[in-house]
Amino acid sequence: MGQCIEKSRSDRRLMSHNNNNNNYNYSSVSTKHVKKKAKQDASEQQSNQYRHSYRQMNTTTTTLEPRRDLPLHKIPELLAKITGTLSSTLSPSSDTKQSSLFTSSSSNCTSNLINHRLELFKRYSNDDQIMSVEGILRLCNDLSLEPDCYEVLLFCFVCRAKQMYSLTKDEFLLGLKTLGNHVDNLLDLRTSLYIYDILPFEDEFYTWTYHYGLIDGQRCVTTQNAISLWRLFYSKGIKKPQILEQWLNYLEKDINNEIPKTITCDTWTIFPQFAKFIELNGYQAYDDNEAWPCLFDGFVEYQLEQQKTMSSAMG
Repeated sequence: MGQCIEKSRSDRRLMSHNNNNNNYNYSSVSTKHVKKKAKQDASEQQSNQYRHSYRQMNTTTTTLEPRRDLPLHKIPELLAKITGTLSSTLSPSSDTKQSSLFTSSSSNCTSNLINHRLELFKRYSNDDQIMSVEGILRLCNDLSLEPDCYEVLLFCFVCRAKQMYSLTKDEFLLGLKTLGNHVDNLLDLRTSLYIYDILPFEDEFYTWTYHYGLIDGQRCVTTQNAISLWRLFYSKGIKKPQILEQWLNYLEKDINNEIPKTITCDTWTIFPQFAKFIELNGYQAYDDNEAWPCLFDGFVEYQLEQQKTMSSAMG
C-alpha cells in the first residue's frame, strides 16, 4: 500500500515535470512566432507607407487631359506655349516682321552715314566732285593738322589718291570708310588717323607714296620732293632705317654736284633693301659691281671717305 502511494506520488511529480517542460517549449516557440509576425507586420506596414506615399506623389502630379473642344490645327500651338518654345514655323510672319525692321533700321543707318560723309565732302569741295588744294588746306585747318604732316599723307593713302593735294568724291568716301564704318565727322576722322595701324600695309604705302609725289605727269619724283616724302613716310609708325639721315643729308648737300635732279622709281623702291643691307653688313661689304643703282655707289663711297677722315682725325 505504501509503495503504491509512493509510486503514485512519483508519477505525479514526473507528470508535473513533463508539463512544465512542455509549457516551456510552447512558450519559446510562441515567442519566436510573435517576433517573426511582428517583423512581417512591420515590413508590411513600411511597404504600405511607401505605396501610400507613391500614390500621393502621383496624385499631386498634374495630368494633362486632352481637350475635346480644341481644333486639331491648334494643338501644336498649344503644346508650344506650354513648353515655352513657340515654334517659328507657326508664326513666320513674326520673324519676317523682325527681319524687315532690322533691315530697315540698318538701311537707314547706312543712308544717314553716307549722307553725313557727302555733306562733309561738299563742305570742302568746289563742284561737289573734286576737293582741290584750297579745300584740302581748309580741311587740314579744321582738323588742326599741318598740310605737310604724316597724318595728311596717311589720309591721302587710305583714300588712294592719285594726285597730290587733290581728292575726288569717291576717293574721299573710300578714305572715310577705310578708317572705320563710324567715321562721318571731323572728330572721328582726326582720331582715326592717329590710331590707324599702317604696318600691315607698309609696302603698299611706301610704293604709293612715290607715285603720289609725281606732279604734272612727271615720270620721276624730284629729288627735293623725294627727300620730303622719305622724311614724312618714316616720321611715325614705321621703323626708320639707321642710315636714313645720312642718306638724306648726302642728297641735300650734293657736295660733288653729282646728285640728279630726280629720283627714279627704281632707286626709291630698292632703298629699304639697300638700307637693311648696310645695317647688317656695313659699308665695307658693299660691292658696286652688283646691280645697285648708281646713286648708291656714290653714297657708299662718300661714307667710306668720311669714316677714313674720322679715323685719321682720331689717330
